[in-house]
Parts: sequence; structure tokens; C-alpha cells
Amino acid sequence: MSINNNKQFILNQLLWVGISFAISLAISLLLPFPVSLAAIFGVFILLNMYMRRIMMRRMSGPGATGIFGSMSPMFSSNNSSSLKYYCISCGTQHKEIACPICGSKMKKVGF
Repeated sequence: MSINNNKQFILNQLLWVGISFAISLAISLLLPFPVSLAAIFGVFILLNMYMRRIMMRRMSGPGATGIFGSMSPMFSSNNSSSLKYYCISCGTQHKEIACPICGSKMKKVGF
């Protein structure tokens, strides 16, 4: 990560903190105490959900459909058959708990 990316990240975070603080201050001035506290919590949660959605779109591209959508193919049910397990000791491909050849329970995942 370069210095410009770090500065951009910090400025972006400060911008969202400022927006959140301004909305919270406006709500606390307009509404009475118990209602304003609940409204501030609600706005804070909704703002965080919105920020997370923006970050997910930036990280995964335009085809993102959710947390376990097209962003991570390992969690989708379509691609689970493409995972292959290999024994670390002897290198045998298997899907059991223990290796059928040497009995070792240590395995690594391949595609």
C-alpha cells in the first residue's frame, strides 16, 4: 500500500466520522433524549451497513451480490466440488478425515 493510498484511506475514514458526527448532532438537537438516542443508534447502524456495501463493491467489482456472493468462490455451493484435499505425508488426493493410504489426518487444500 503506498503513502497516497494510506492518506486517501485516512481522509475517507475522517470524512465518514465527520458525517456520522454531524448527523448525530443534528438528531440530538431536533429530538428529545430517549428518542434521539435510539435514532442515533439506528442511523449509526444504517450508515455502517451503507459503508460496508460500498467497500464490498469496491473490493469485489460490479458483480458482488452479498457477503458470500461472487466475491468468494470458495463459499458458494457450485464450486465446492472443485476443492481437492491432498495428504501432506504421502500426497494422495482424498476427501476422508484420515488418509486411506498412510492414515495421516493432516491435509492441504488444492483446486
